[in-house]
Amino acid sequence: MQSNIRSVIEAVSNTYGDDFFNAITLALHQIIQADYTFIAVFDEKTFTSKTIALAAKGQIVENIEYSLADTPCANVYENSICYYPSKVCRAFPKDKLLIDMEIDAYLGTPLHNSKQKVMGLIVALYEQPLADDSEVLTLFQVFSGRIAAELERRDYEESLEEKVLSRTLELSATVDQLQRAQQQLVESEKMAALGSLVAGIAHEVNTPLGIAITTQSIISDEHKQLNNKIAAEKLSMKDMEHYCQAVSSSLSIQGENLIRAKNLIENFKKTAVDQHQLEIETINIKEYYNKVVSTLNSILKTKKAKLTITGDNDISLATYPGVHAQILTNLITNSVRHGFNNIEDNQIVISISQQEDGVEVQYKDNGVGLTAEAKKHVFEPFYTTAREKGGIGLGMSIVYNLITQKLNGKIFLDKNSHGACFIYQFKANK
Repeated sequence: MQSNIRSVIEAVSNTYGDDFFNAITLALHQIIQADYTFIAVFDEKTFTSKTIALAAKGQIVENIEYSLADTPCANVYENSICYYPSKVCRAFPKDKLLIDMEIDAYLGTPLHNSKQKVMGLIVALYEQPLADDSEVLTLFQVFSGRIAAELERRDYEESLEEKVLSRTLELSATVDQLQRAQQQLVESEKMAALGSLVAGIAHEVNTPLGIAITTQSIISDEHKQLNNKIAAEKLSMKDMEHYCQAVSSSLSIQGENLIRAKNLIENFKKTAVDQHQLEIETINIKEYYNKVVSTLNSILKTKKAKLTITGDNDISLATYPGVHAQILTNLITNSVRHGFNNIEDNQIVISISQQEDGVEVQYKDNGVGLTAEAKKHVFEPFYTTAREKGGIGLGMSIVYNLITQKLNGKIFLDKNSHGACFIYQFKANK
C-alpha cells in the first residue's frame, strides 16, 4: 500500500489544475486496475455530474456529463460511500450509461469542500466483479482531501476571474476617456505613435486595476463575515485560519497588480513626455527600449506576438528618447498589421550592439516579409500596400526621417532576410 501511495504522489508532483486531475486519475486507475476511473463535480441546479478527468482502459479520454437520476452516483451525492462489488446494473436498471458500458462493479466516494459539503466524487468502474474493495477505498480516502483542495483552488481562481471581468466592464468609462485623449494627442501621422501608447496603456492598466478592485471586494467580504461571527460569538480557529489565508492571498495578488499598474503608468508617462518634448537625454538604450515595449503589449497581443530584446546591457548615450519610442512604435505596428498572418509563433527580435562610433539596432520579425516592389519603395512617403485598409504610407517614411534627421544616423533594409529586417545606426546627439 505504501508503495502505491508513493507512486501516486510521484505522479502528481508539481502538477496543478487539469494536469493534476488527469495525473492523479490515471495513476489511481493503473494501480487499482479499474476499467474506468474518473473524478467528477456535481451541478445542483441540473442534478448532473460532469467529469473533469476520465481514464478509460489505461488512458485519459474526453470528459462526459450525465444525469445523476437513478444512478449510484446519486447516493454518493447524498454523502455516502457507494460500493457494489457486482451486478450494479441490476440495482440501477435505469442507469443506461452503466448498462451500455457493461459495468458489473462500482465504487464511489464523495469529495468534500472545506465546509464539509459534497462537491464531487471519485469513482472506479469494473466490467468484472470486484472481490476486495479495501485497497481501492483506502487510496480514494487518502487522496480525496488533496483532490477536493485542488477543486476548491480551481473554483476560487475561476470565480476571481469572473469578478475581474465584471469589474473590468466598470472601467470602460476610463478606457473611453483615454481613447478620447488619444485623439487629442495625435497631431499628425508622425505623432500617431503617442496615440498607440495611450490605447496600449489603457488596455494594459485595465487588467491589474480590475484584479486589484476584485481582491479589495474579496477582503471586504471576508472582513464582514469575520465581524458577523465575532458579533454572534461563533468565531472558531478554523474561521480565523480561513480568514487569514484568504486575506493574505488577496493582499499578495492586490499588491503585485498595483505595482504592475504603477510601473506601466510610469513607463507610459516617460515615453509619452519624451515623444512630446523631444529633448536630449542620456539613457540606457536597452533599458529604455524595454520600457517602450512594455507600453505596446496590447498591440503585440492582437497577433499573439512575442518580442525579445537582446544585446549589450550597458550601452548609454545622449539621444532623443522620444524619437526611439516613435521608431519602435512604428516598426512594431507595421509588423503586427502587415507582417503577421499566422495565429501563433509570431516573433520579433531586437538586437542592440555597440559600434566603434555609435550603436547599431537590428529589428527583425518572422512575418511574411516585403514584396520585391515594396522593398524598392519602403522608405518613400505615401507608399503603402494597405491603402484599402486606411493606410496612407507614412510609417516607414517617418522612421527614415527620424533616424536620418533627428539621430543623424542611417537605416537600411536587409533584402535577403526572411521576414522584415531593418538595421539602423546612430551616434550620440550633441
